[in-house]
Amino acid sequence: MMITDKHEVAGKICADIKHICKSFGSRNAGGEGERQTAEYFYEELSACADEVKKEEFKVNPAAFTGWIPLSVSCFMLGIVSYFFSSLVALLLFVVGCIPFLFEYVMFKRMLDPLYPEMTSQNVTAIKRCSGEAKKRIYFVANMDACFENSLKYRFGGIMSVAIVVADIIGVIYFAALSVARWVLIGGVGAGIASGAMLYAGAAGLIFAPILFSTYFTVSTKVIVNGANNNLTGCFIAARMLGALKDVQLENTEVGVILTGSGAVGLRGAKVWCEKHGNEIDRENTAFISLASLRELGSLNANSSEMTGLVKCDREVTSLILDSANALGLKCSNHRIPFEASDSAAFTQGGFKSSGFCAVNSRLPDYFYTRYDSYENLSRDCIAEGFALTMEIVKRYSGEDIDISCISEQEPAEMIRDSVPEQSAEADN
Repeated sequence: MMITDKHEVAGKICADIKHICKSFGSRNAGGEGERQTAEYFYEELSACADEVKKEEFKVNPAAFTGWIPLSVSCFMLGIVSYFFSSLVALLLFVVGCIPFLFEYVMFKRMLDPLYPEMTSQNVTAIKRCSGEAKKRIYFVANMDACFENSLKYRFGGIMSVAIVVADIIGVIYFAALSVARWVLIGGVGAGIASGAMLYAGAAGLIFAPILFSTYFTVSTKVIVNGANNNLTGCFIAARMLGALKDVQLENTEVGVILTGSGAVGLRGAKVWCEKHGNEIDRENTAFISLASLRELGSLNANSSEMTGLVKCDREVTSLILDSANALGLKCSNHRIPFEASDSAAFTQGGFKSSGFCAVNSRLPDYFYTRYDSYENLSRDCIAEGFALTMEIVKRYSGEDIDISCISEQEPAEMIRDSVPEQSAEADN
């Protein structure tokens, strides 16, 4: 039984996030903590859904960040090769860009066969309607947590972005110099650099230490708590379905999909689409991804993801924006640069999908670092995120449902200690 008062729901969500972070430990993709979290949500969703299933799948988590040492090594060797052979340098730059583009920019599973295989899981829950199911809506979030971004932890968000930008500029710079040398030398571009080309290459060596530092972007020894990214989304989706337990929709099914291995290239969402794609009425089904919900002033609906490569469904995005507007929430239409939520995987799978998140575009200190802990949550943001999901269901179903009538108390054993509000300084 659930309380639908959004602030009480948010308090319980904060307490339960603390419980998972303290009890299950690291939730790395395919790890024991992720498995225990999947079991936890399976039990919780079983109490309010008509159908719940947990599906295991194989995953190679290290592949998603495996491009970093491969690409950086190629780029470093390319810089050295520039001074001796333009052709070899160009080839190394091209080879280095391939895993970067496929794994990081497009979230493809290019390097999976090169890395150890583990077992992850997805949890799917469905609340049936009383009559014919004419529409379906799924809320999606990932259960795992990511490895820490060491550069961001050490130097902050702005500096970590500056390092990435400098890396890209450095590679483009030496690639352009290699082309220029090749044109001047002719043939296969072999020959020791001299004159202006030597001086230009020597000047470009300023990028070498910056590029070398990229080796240490990801710390495989530190897995963040993922309290905001993405336990907030998981719990909001689960509590939304719980709040609808005694609400009988006539023609709309409501579902929750909690994916595994989302932080390592949306693996769980991709597997779900591959496995269930033929079962879905794509025209009358919507998928909404719930990502990090921490800063209410930065509430955004996703217009596109993966740096514009994936365009979110306009109707679903409009549904989110209209629902937020109905609640008096300021919500922008926002593009996610160099990042992606599970919504991107569903969009790539041919489904109508979008999502919303509440993360400052300036990359706050907690994002992808150990500061993403249960002590750094925003109850207000979680409360409004919960209210937004309820409003989305109401608008999407088109049925006159009164969700405010559900006021039954949650069982005492499910109530845990609340987490204190974050201070104003932490919010800034």
